[in-house]
Amino acid sequence: MKTSPPITLTAEQRTTLDIWRRLPMAHRLALRAQIILLAAEGKTNQQIAQQLHTSPKTVSLWRRRFLEGGLGAVEREAPRGKPIRSKS
Repeated sequence: MKTSPPITLTAEQRTTLDIWRRLPMAHRLALRAQIILLAAEGKTNQQIAQQLHTSPKTVSLWRRRFLEGGLGAVEREAPRGKPIRSKS
């Protein structure tokens, strides 16, 4: 079984994520913040996905993005789909 990379948060990161988690009109950002906070508690992607009613793939994506780019990567939306190429 593949293990998820651990996440360690600074006090500042934890505070920011907790604020984002509570934003009423930013559902996507709140979900991403919850994913990272639960990952920092040592929960597996599967446990987080079950708790938040999302897919393990989504949890894995945001765990990886946080590890690669920190809070800035979590704050931005992930690219969706293939880019549209112009026919020039």
